[in-house]
Amino acid sequence: MARVLIVTPEPIARRLAGPAIRACHIARVLATAHEVTLVSTALAANDQSISPIDGRSVRGPAAINTRYDAAIVMGNVLIEYPKLAASDMPLVIDWFDPFHTEALHRSASDQIRRIDLIEGARVTLLEQAERGDFFLCSNGAQREHWLGWLGSAGRLNHINHDHDPLFEKLIAIAPFGLGREAAGVGSPLRSSFDSIGRFDPVVLWAGGLHDWLDPLMVIEAVPYMLEENPDTRLVFLAGPHPNTSIETMGVRGEAISLARRLRLFGKHVMFVNQWVDYGERLTWLQDANIGVVADGAHLESRYSHRTRLLDHLGAGLPTVSTAGDPLSVQLEEAGAAITCVRSAEGIGTAVASIINNDQRLGEMSRAAKALGARLSWEDTLTPLMRWLDEPQVAVDRRAGAHTGRSDGTTVDRLGGRLKLHLDDGGVSKVAKVGWQAGRRKLGK
Repeated sequence: MARVLIVTPEPIARRLAGPAIRACHIARVLATAHEVTLVSTALAANDQSISPIDGRSVRGPAAINTRYDAAIVMGNVLIEYPKLAASDMPLVIDWFDPFHTEALHRSASDQIRRIDLIEGARVTLLEQAERGDFFLCSNGAQREHWLGWLGSAGRLNHINHDHDPLFEKLIAIAPFGLGREAAGVGSPLRSSFDSIGRFDPVVLWAGGLHDWLDPLMVIEAVPYMLEENPDTRLVFLAGPHPNTSIETMGVRGEAISLARRLRLFGKHVMFVNQWVDYGERLTWLQDANIGVVADGAHLESRYSHRTRLLDHLGAGLPTVSTAGDPLSVQLEEAGAAITCVRSAEGIGTAVASIINNDQRLGEMSRAAKALGARLSWEDTLTPLMRWLDEPQVAVDRRAGAHTGRSDGTTVDRLGGRLKLHLDDGGVSKVAKVGWQAGRRKLGK
């Protein structure tokens, strides 16, 4: 049994965002075999809260120390708590979310803040790449992407290669999973709006309104849906993020303005102005007929793992999604989703094709639940559980290989090579290499 520290920068309370959800479920799964301490740095140093997922105590940053057998960190934790990075404790870096691709879309109206967010993400990721002993990501596309970061940080070195040519012991796929929660009873979504009738078809955008997504395209798709069923309602879960340090994103206001301009607001397009409690989310989703997601053609989409789609599976909610991210492809292959081109007509036509087809919706709902049953947290976190059987510092770091950033100077580069040659063959080897290099410079 290992003593494991899990640290998330997100608040943990009744209302949870993705990183906090993941940290809580990792803690729940690991606690079946290990002694786990879960920390949220959003708390004051000595404060505590309760995980809504399993009722465990969540500690404040005062619980962060280097006396654990291993630590799992995400976000900016290493930057904010450098004693973790400076320690010899084996560290797992949770790269489930390529947040630097999200930063490219944030604060478009404030270029200074935007540049700061992007640079902050870059510095954070390089620190993680250099220090981590084991890395987690969400899908194959992400793994290829993160290997590039690890190469840049010097981690695709000869020591790691000789030990593990595919680097599978350095970075593994361990995506979001589904918990054991069941939907409750009631109709919270429909009862929130007088304009939604008991039998009106509801298309639901379940999850935040983020600047890297495209809710505007979905609103523009509503007229296509109305041609098939004039009672169709589109509802956005659009409450403020539970992490108050994250700004309200501009696309939310743009979406409301567009709905008003198209004369759809309040009748066919509605916004829920609260972040739904984690324990109630499946009940809200189950109150809809179709879940919808749309994004743009950019890097965030290419490397995303749309965790809101997992909630669709948990609620048995048929999905219509723009094509591009790996998880939507997996849903479509399982018969739980329809993916479409990135256009209002594509989304509207896809929704219209099933909105009145109860048989097709039933088939997609059953397929969603069947796929969800295969994506439990216990299954997705298997690579992490295996690593924790014997948590270790990565082999290149144990060997003292240089993995840190260089300032790029000639002296710095030559110093590293000089040490390698000294270790390999002593002074005579250094003299021989120097003589050969001199001959090359002279063209001989």
